[in-house]
This record gives sequence, C-alpha cells and structure tokens, in this order.
Amino acid sequence: MAVKKLILVATDGSDMATKAVDIAARLSRALELDLCIMHVLMHDASGEQWMRMAEIEHLVENVGPEAGLAPGASRTMIADFLGRARKDAIAAQAVNALGEEILEHARERAVKAGARNITTRFCAGDYADEILDLAEAELPEFIVIGSRGLGRVRGALLGSVSQKVVHYAPCPVVVAR
Repeated sequence: MAVKKLILVATDGSDMATKAVDIAARLSRALELDLCIMHVLMHDASGEQWMRMAEIEHLVENVGPEAGLAPGASRTMIADFLGRARKDAIAAQAVNALGEEILEHARERAVKAGARNITTRFCAGDYADEILDLAEAELPEFIVIGSRGLGRVRGALLGSVSQKVVHYAPCPVVVAR
C-alpha cells in the first residue's frame, strides 16, 4: 500500500496563517504533494452538550427537595443554567460557522495557487496538541504553520503554538513569517 505524501498546514485565519497556507499551497504544487488544511475550532461543545443532556434527562423536572433544594429555587437555578447553555450553543454555532469560513477561504487560496488533492479537517481542543495529533496520524512530509496566530500572546517572535509544534512535531516544520 502506497503511503500518501502530504503537507499539513494549520490555519486560524490570521495574516500569518494565511501566509502559511500560501506557502504550503505553492510547495504542494512544486513538490507534487497532497495538501491537508486544518483548523482547530476555538471552543469546546460543552455548553451544547450540557443543554442536550439536561433536556434529555428532564433535569428541570427531576431536581427538587430530594436534592436538598427548594423546588422553586432548583428550577430557577437550572433554568438559569440552561439559559447560559443556550447562549453557549449559539456561540458554538458561530464558532463552527467561522471555522468553516476560515477553511473555505484557505481552500480557495490553495486551489488558486495550484495545490493538489486538497483536504480539510476540523479539530477541537488545544491548538498545538491537535496539530501534533493530526501530524502523528497523517505523517506529513512537513507541517507549515504561521509564526503567530490569533492567540493571546502578541508580539512574541514565535507564538506559543508554533513553539510547541516546532519542538514536538514528528516531521520538519516550516514557520511562515
């Protein structure tokens, strides 16, 4: 069985990540390697999961005096919690939609640059860990990543995600600047 040779590029939609996509796409074309574009979602789905569980398990109806709470207070507390969970679910939908836009924009740029056999991947979790996990699974020839993204640490020469990926990657890493 032939091993698929590819380039893995991570994008968060930042200027540096867009440069990384451009570099990866040009390298994909020049080296005749497939291109996998990944985006790590900027959330976890915990609010939506909590809301779904609460509705399925009928938590609002089942919590009462047996839980040590006054019946009215427990319903109010759970209703408040579900209200926050609904807001979290709406935020999760927005994050998913933004992630789809980021990946589609990156894919379009890669197509225009002549990249071959482009695939896209969504992941959720710690940015660096997800990039490293996908690299372990896909065994790319190399990873292309921006030097800094949309993370909280701005102004650092090399962002914390980039540093971690460079340090732990199972393959060479190209850092776009």
